[in-house]
Amino acid sequence: MGQRDYCGAVREFQAAFADSTKAGPFDVFAGTIAAANCPAQRTQALRWLLRIPRFAELPVTAQDVRNIAQEAGLRSLYDTPQWTYFLAQMQAHAQRRETAARQAAQQWLTNTQQNALPTPVRRKRYAAAPPGFARYVTPADTVQAPYLIYVPPSYDPSTAAPLLVYLHGGVASATQFRINDPGVAQEPIFRAAEQQRAIVLYPYGRKSFGWLEHQAALAAVRRMVAEVQTRYHVDARRIYLGGMSNGGTAAFWYACQQPQGFAGFYAISAMPVSSLGPLRFQTLAGGAPLYSLNAEDDEVFPYKEVAAIHQQHGAKAPQWHFASRPTGGHGFLYGPDGLTALQELLAQLMGKPKR
Repeated sequence: MGQRDYCGAVREFQAAFADSTKAGPFDVFAGTIAAANCPAQRTQALRWLLRIPRFAELPVTAQDVRNIAQEAGLRSLYDTPQWTYFLAQMQAHAQRRETAARQAAQQWLTNTQQNALPTPVRRKRYAAAPPGFARYVTPADTVQAPYLIYVPPSYDPSTAAPLLVYLHGGVASATQFRINDPGVAQEPIFRAAEQQRAIVLYPYGRKSFGWLEHQAALAAVRRMVAEVQTRYHVDARRIYLGGMSNGGTAAFWYACQQPQGFAGFYAISAMPVSSLGPLRFQTLAGGAPLYSLNAEDDEVFPYKEVAAIHQQHGAKAPQWHFASRPTGGHGFLYGPDGLTALQELLAQLMGKPKR
């Protein structure tokens, strides 16, 4: 394809597609482009084109369909009835996906609201809580800051449970609080928390209210912790705060600037540099520990820069336990062994997993 030997590419695709179970929609789309640009293979191009909409789980949006409709590599097919049929089928796929996504988002919002517990009338009287996710808001400055609570199946209101505060990444690019995204339930922190029999507090951040530049957002997290303690039986001696990427950077800020009330901190793929001012690494000379883990091939926060900061400040911050892994990139947490890595990190921080 790169050499524009489209007819040669068609032969390669034909061999690859001999086992149809191994060809995905993107593979077939690329083969269609190759065949559409080989004059003797136009019929093959149309066959492959019509095969694409038959994939049951086709990840296509309305914008994808508009882009495909203008794909220059398929220009030779524009005047065929198959092309018109293909676009209609793709538009139907996109519409079904968007409808399903809206329904899932609405169901998520309904379920998380229904699972929320009222503020108890009497202190230290904890009601039974359904396992799963509950959504709350807390006032912060001029914002109603939303957050999720994850209750593990092991939770018993008569027994104090650890609390894991998890600050998500991508704060600098999120323009809105993503409270309507049910995909958040797939975050590894929730499965990792089950091993520790811990409740999870998951605050939502956004660009204009996040934990990189906004003191109000950082203060709101503490208010959320206090609210969780009124509704759920939390072990005040076992509250831990951490996060991934931007959220991990915030964990460094709390650990160095305001560690009070937390038993420890954890940071995944984080850069230990705060725009709110120099971090006081000497705070990590004693008291609550911080465990951090970075990939040496991280393309967002280069490992060499993080390692240099640790080398510069590590001697005066013995409670900063810095570890690395050779591969996985910035998002290794979402890779094949990301959950295991997180579980091991939490086990180091919190002690052996609770059974």
